[in-house]
Amino acid sequence: MRLDLYLVEQQMVKSRSQATDLIKRGLVSVDDIIQTKPGYSVDQETIKILEQPSFVSRAGEKLLQAIFDYELDFNGKTIIDIGSSTGGFTDCALQHGASLVYAYDVGKKQMVEPLKSDARVHLFEETNILDVSIPNADIIVIDVSFTSIKPILKHLEGFKGEIVALIKPQFEAGNIHFKQGVLKDMKIHKKILIEVLIEARSLGFSIQGIKKSGLKGKAGNQEYVLYINKNEKLVDVREIVEDALC
Repeated sequence: MRLDLYLVEQQMVKSRSQATDLIKRGLVSVDDIIQTKPGYSVDQETIKILEQPSFVSRAGEKLLQAIFDYELDFNGKTIIDIGSSTGGFTDCALQHGASLVYAYDVGKKQMVEPLKSDARVHLFEETNILDVSIPNADIIVIDVSFTSIKPILKHLEGFKGEIVALIKPQFEAGNIHFKQGVLKDMKIHKKILIEVLIEARSLGFSIQGIKKSGLKGKAGNQEYVLYINKNEKLVDVREIVEDALC
């Protein structure tokens, strides 16, 4: 049996994606030898997870960074999770006191238990946020792939709360700019970040901060954690992008 499937079958992890992440990060040992290939074949070996994850997916760690970096308060708040997937952002929000999460994803059967059956989570699968009237909420968190976040920001133009969004340059740039799914040209990163921030500002949002994510995407792409709201704050977009790229 594959190592990643074994971890799921034995209920050592919440999802296969979590298993894959732990294995690739060198946090799973087979007979006391670290294995980093999810497809490694196992049978009767002694398998251990060397470090238990804090959230159901590594996305939770990215939101946690935003909570610390921007001193965000989720306690008692209503959250909208756009691109909820397995539930990393939702899990992090709940662990930090969120009272209700509206979770949206274009896919289906991705969110793990017990999040899916948690009374505080209202899950909307096979749903494009662009087709939804935004419910009342305090904070919106965004983690989407294979699409630009700019149309989403446009859709959220009337939202008055706080927004935390992952900017993924590889999905803003288009396939022409990178090979094998990894966008390494930092000049393109800079151009994309400036474009996204200018778009956000044109919609009436104030740029409160943007920083490199401490965790890269699964393929190794650098991502950026953006924090915006409608509280007036004048910043030099190019300067703040330069700081984020350092």
